[in-house]
Amino acid sequence: MPELPEVETVRRQLEKVIVGKEIARIEVFKAKSWSGEIPTVLHQQVKGVNRRSKVLLIRLTNDLTLMVHLKMSGQLIYVDGAFRTGGGHPTADWIQELPSSHTRIAFTFTDQTKLFFNDQRIFGWVRAVNNHLAEQSLEGLAPDVIDPAITAEYLFQKASKRKMPIKQFIMDNQIVAGVGNIYACDALNLAKISPLRPASSIPKAEMELLLKSMREVVELGIELGGATAHGKYVHVSGLAGKYQDRMRVYDKKGQPCPNCGKMIIKIKLGGRGTFYCPTCQI
Repeated sequence: MPELPEVETVRRQLEKVIVGKEIARIEVFKAKSWSGEIPTVLHQQVKGVNRRSKVLLIRLTNDLTLMVHLKMSGQLIYVDGAFRTGGGHPTADWIQELPSSHTRIAFTFTDQTKLFFNDQRIFGWVRAVNNHLAEQSLEGLAPDVIDPAITAEYLFQKASKRKMPIKQFIMDNQIVAGVGNIYACDALNLAKISPLRPASSIPKAEMELLLKSMREVVELGIELGGATAHGKYVHVSGLAGKYQDRMRVYDKKGQPCPNCGKMIIKIKLGGRGTFYCPTCQI
């Protein structure tokens, strides 16, 4: 699933190429993936591309917003002749002819460039809503982990009465947004904290270290364009990220811990594969 650095990378890539373009046509190939009145979106220009947590917000000139959530397997791919950019879940759709069998929505701009929303599992969505409704629907989301509004004191207070494992705590988007599975595993390793510890057991000093570690791995992920962990698509120019080359523990079962050199193990926690070092993460 694309995490905050991957979604932020898509935002930055699209911001470079679609701002100022006018939408001439929208084709919806899967009704489940689209919500909104198509005529209200046509002939509108893109004013900007923003993000809240993992939701992309494509702002239009008539006070409408296209809200996009990639969910498990979504992609946004901009195509201008042979040039492609965007990203999301790595599949052959990055390189094959579009629209494909996974294309759910296609936007054509007046200059005939295109933006494709692809989604294998059909969990993602695009919603055309007014700006007020867009902001209302995002009210339940906590600030991103890289937002100065998130402090160690805030996390410490939120954790004080919670017995849930600390890994699940930092992945709860109602507490702090933007820490997905990959970055949660790596941040906990960097902070030398076991993912199994109850959130309420983390003293303020350790919470400060954990917040610093979360920001460090997420900011590195953004710098490297996110993670692309699927073989032949990792070097597709303009689409793939490189964080997978710097992962600390995620997907490294049986390999040495970067802190102490002991073996990384994998367990299931909250239904998610969780990688950590039982020797130094205590």
